[in-house]
Amino acid sequence: MKKIILPTDFSANAQKAIDYAIHLFKNEPCKFYLLHAYHSAPSSPGNKQTAKSELKNFTQMLKANRSNEDHHFKAIVITNSIINALEKTIKKKEADYVFMGTKGSSALQEIFMGSNTVSVIKYLENCPIMAVPSDYDLGSTKEILFATDFKHAFTPSELRPLIQIAKLGGSALAVVHIKAEEQLSGAQKANKILLEKSLESVNSKFMEVAMNDTITSTIFELGKENKNIGMVALLKTQHGYFDRLLREPILKNIASKTELPFLVLPKI
Repeated sequence: MKKIILPTDFSANAQKAIDYAIHLFKNEPCKFYLLHAYHSAPSSPGNKQTAKSELKNFTQMLKANRSNEDHHFKAIVITNSIINALEKTIKKKEADYVFMGTKGSSALQEIFMGSNTVSVIKYLENCPIMAVPSDYDLGSTKEILFATDFKHAFTPSELRPLIQIAKLGGSALAVVHIKAEEQLSGAQKANKILLEKSLESVNSKFMEVAMNDTITSTIFELGKENKNIGMVALLKTQHGYFDRLLREPILKNIASKTELPFLVLPKI
């Protein structure tokens, strides 16, 4: 049974991530943990008891409207920051995924421009995090864009969450290498072969694309050009695409809507 943490501040953005998680795992037995990180402050509306009551009612509503009897919902209120609350809950519940909503139309854009979601992805380790844009339309995902520079030798544990999600909806993996050098090194070639073998259980294709100004803009453009792509995935590494994305400026012309969920896989 999958264990999925759904942080909520009762906003429409959080609701979209919750809806997406339930939709994605609609045929799977799951425990969904509705997590509210309560911050006590003079300017905060309501109090902790109010938050508990609101989360309890929301959880009961989800339970009453579930279409899968193997979907179970539990409310958790923690007085702490969202990062500390998530860190504690991930460890205690041995969570498989975290699904978070973003305020922008593009999850990828917001993650590298700053938000609660950014902080969570930057500082939390050991759990896959799915960032879901507020404008995303729930539907089938024919392809998942998985960007890699082949400089990392993937382990089965690192790839497992991605493969599981691909299998849920019968999605193909479009493994994209954005060319920043003339040709692959010997180590990169070996890592590519290893990755091809590791992905044999799912429909996957490997693509070489030229870099369009920056890594960020290239990923945005690929998502816009290929309507089959319904998700972007990256491994969180210190010296790979993820690190470069954090350091790249986000160009204004990239802000046009890609509307794709963004999965960040932890390095194990």
